[in-house]
Amino acid sequence: MKKVTLRRSLLVALLAVSVLLPQPAPLTPASYASGQAASADLQSGANVKLGSTAKDGYDRYIAQYAEVPTPKQALIVMARAFSEAHGMNPRQVVGVEGADGGVLETGESGTVTWAVDVPEDGLYQMSVRYRAMTGKGSDMTREIWIDGKPPFAEAKNIVFQRVWKNDGETVRDEKGNDMYTPQAEALLWQEAVAQSSDGRYSEPFRFYLSKGKHNLSLVSVKEPMMIDYIKLDQPKKIPSYEEIKADYEREGREAASDVFVKVQGEAAGMKSSSSLVPMMDRRSPATEPYHVSKVRLNTIGSYEAGQWIEWEFDVPKDGLYNIGVKYEQNISRGVTSYRKVMIDGEVPFAEMKAVPFDFGTGWQLNELGPGNGDEPYLFHLSEGKHRLRMEVTLGDMATYLRTIESSVLALNTIYRKIVMITGTVPDEYRDYQLDVKLPEIIGKFREQADVIAAISAQLERTSGGGENTGTLNRLVYQLRDMADHPGTIARRLETFKSNTSSLGTWVYTMKEMPMWIDYIVVASPEKKMPRASASFMANAKHQIGTFFASFFNDYNAFGSGKQGAESIKVWITTGLDQAKMMKRMIEETFTPSTGISVELQVVTEPVLLQAMLAGRGPDVAFAVPDDKPLNYALRGGVEDLSRYPGFAELKTQYHDSSFVPYEFNGATYALPVEQYFPVLYYRKDILEELGLTVPQTWEDVYAMIPEMQKHNLLFGFPIQVLVKTGSNVQENASLPINQTYGTLLFQEDGELYQDGNKKSALDTEKSVQAFMQWSELYTTYKLPLTTDFVNRFRSGEMPIGIYDYNRANVVSVVAPELQGIWDFTLVPGTRTADGSIRRDVPTSGSGAVMLKSSAHKDAAWTFMRWWAEAKTQARYGWENEALFGPAGRIATANREAVDLLAWQVKDYRTIMEQWEWARGIPQVPGGYFTGRHLDNAFRSVVISNEDPREAIDKYTIYINDEIKKKREEFGFPAD
Repeated sequence: MKKVTLRRSLLVALLAVSVLLPQPAPLTPASYASGQAASADLQSGANVKLGSTAKDGYDRYIAQYAEVPTPKQALIVMARAFSEAHGMNPRQVVGVEGADGGVLETGESGTVTWAVDVPEDGLYQMSVRYRAMTGKGSDMTREIWIDGKPPFAEAKNIVFQRVWKNDGETVRDEKGNDMYTPQAEALLWQEAVAQSSDGRYSEPFRFYLSKGKHNLSLVSVKEPMMIDYIKLDQPKKIPSYEEIKADYEREGREAASDVFVKVQGEAAGMKSSSSLVPMMDRRSPATEPYHVSKVRLNTIGSYEAGQWIEWEFDVPKDGLYNIGVKYEQNISRGVTSYRKVMIDGEVPFAEMKAVPFDFGTGWQLNELGPGNGDEPYLFHLSEGKHRLRMEVTLGDMATYLRTIESSVLALNTIYRKIVMITGTVPDEYRDYQLDVKLPEIIGKFREQADVIAAISAQLERTSGGGENTGTLNRLVYQLRDMADHPGTIARRLETFKSNTSSLGTWVYTMKEMPMWIDYIVVASPEKKMPRASASFMANAKHQIGTFFASFFNDYNAFGSGKQGAESIKVWITTGLDQAKMMKRMIEETFTPSTGISVELQVVTEPVLLQAMLAGRGPDVAFAVPDDKPLNYALRGGVEDLSRYPGFAELKTQYHDSSFVPYEFNGATYALPVEQYFPVLYYRKDILEELGLTVPQTWEDVYAMIPEMQKHNLLFGFPIQVLVKTGSNVQENASLPINQTYGTLLFQEDGELYQDGNKKSALDTEKSVQAFMQWSELYTTYKLPLTTDFVNRFRSGEMPIGIYDYNRANVVSVVAPELQGIWDFTLVPGTRTADGSIRRDVPTSGSGAVMLKSSAHKDAAWTFMRWWAEAKTQARYGWENEALFGPAGRIATANREAVDLLAWQVKDYRTIMEQWEWARGIPQVPGGYFTGRHLDNAFRSVVISNEDPREAIDKYTIYINDEIKKKREEFGFPAD
């Protein structure tokens, strides 16, 4: 009862606060036709400018040309007539289907330039007719340069999409469940306009070109592609529905009659991503097709801006039709998902540029129309086949998200300036006089509060607010209160940082526009649209049926859809989504070519050990941490893989360091699956502001740390090593040493073990010096023992740090406001006598093992070898990234597979160069004591002020005792 009362009191208080907040006037989305930035007048008289405030952003660029007249002429530049190329050898090809004359093949790196003679001054829309080439399976990315430089920042990320299609019928397993629908790339010519790849601009980009000669360049960032021509012209004006309706009346268009066409969503013809595959929904018996207990792939959905799905349908007669979409959007509460609707490649009228699909708890039927009980829209369709495309767009949210991103960056800059004075943990009893030392921040607080409040008010009007605006309103209240009471800023600094971080997360959440489609209806106006939900009786029957079916179906087991001569069981410790990907790949390629069927099961890692000891384990287990295979092997649990055919050949696809944890006494007990190693991340903007350069050596690091600490900023070092396994992030117990210590040790050519890995080497001089160097970072330089790298990197209080290379994908996804102002490079190194720099780093990862109890060892090895090959690993990587986005990019241990993943060329080169310096961590009997007591020694020095040399010597004795004991236990000579 107390909790309920407290919750009600809190609700009343929050409502009172929201009432007291000033309510801004409505906002108007940016008008790109005029090039003017959007604005809103608040009741207070303030003028809020919407859009990005980035100095090199498109909003500022286009605002410069608001008064430029619209040119009347267009210009087509044939790709084969390029004037020069750098860093690539573009090749002219003739006879390509779908192209007249020769086309140009361009590589995945380098620059191609065309000399163009522009007929008149003005803003031009740029289109490219292109076709994908065989590559890594990801979309093509190019930068657009005019006269030797990109005109605005967004021009450095122009994406040209591939096209995918269903490749055959849905495959079912032996139990009658739908497993997957094969996907294949359709190599088609497309004409795509240069526009925002992330949907933050609803309209295509326009480029200012003065009359006369210019150099137009396309800089390859990722993937090769063919180019036919480049077109410079003007956007086509799209009429409103009222204008189209008037045309219907003038032309005598009449409504069709007695026509009802239903197109199943999963039967999509074309799509922009291989991840847009048919999915299962069995929560409602009204979903088509339906089965009470079997899996039916009966829906399809998308959520990222720019993704599109296209369906083909046939109407029997000319006429005017209504269109209805049965959809579900129950993921983002209170969020309206928008879709651009195109018919036969054209937006039929302006209202179809951003069709709203509202949030709901179940399936809904949206008959495309203005809503509010008005008559639905009429679409003229001629007799025959037509294509309907639905593309994810951000609608009005595009302008708001750009604005909030700029606010996040501005507030993080304010936070960083405050931290430079107060430190990250201010004294709450001290008056820092921030309004005197930083007089500009009071105005900045009020300015950002007005901007955020204006957007919040608009969202309240359009979507009802709630979860959408709670984050915004909390920050608005705090900003205005801190501006009114500057003496409270210091003690509220942590809350301010948290609220700003939440604002960034809000942007990431709101840019997703999820929606699933069951079917689309094209019908003559007199036909009634079907009911979206099932009846009460149908639902009751469905619930009873699914309850009884749950006793007979194991939804964690994925049986084989094709029976082979031999069957193996494989356990994985990742997630269900990854299991489904693996199963689809197995059914499509492995089982047909080998005749071996595979049963996958998702388990937790501790279950594997228990099953192995009981003799009831699988044939193969995946995603096993580095330290486990040797421990299993010592107990007779796993096979030595080095004696199987093809092992030596397979090993050449991997870096030697990836096998080190799995090798012992001439045997290899696992195949590497994932491998992680650190790189150096840095914020370009902050280092430039402080006049600092990226450090190349540890001497540079030691010189940089005090300079940063003068401004209360941090250099980031990892304390715990985190490994991403599937969709889970966990502490990596398999790496027995801290990454910083390992880096310092290996760069001095030190080792963890000596005498043939029979004794610890932590008490050798090189190890002791590395330990002292590592601990001094926390005793002398007073670095914090715990860090949240991504959030601190985002806020700017940790503008540089050493972390695993796969964190790059996380930063790019969760901190879009940092686009273009951060990067990663090689870790700082140790200069040698000849002047070169050693950049050795420790690695970690996971592996795949074959259990000794397996009765199908040859079949199990065939599967493991297939899975570890570059082509298989690359495809698995593509599937992961297609489903989870860039943050799902895998850290495969197969070096050849990494070459096939969707890394930008410059990033790939950095990763491969750092990989050359990777050092594997050997595993030994009793080696778990190494990490445990190294950590104990470190903490005794940093926390208890113990002498470093004495501490490491003391704990090395414990480590050696355990190694000796375990060697004797497992029958190995102790000396």
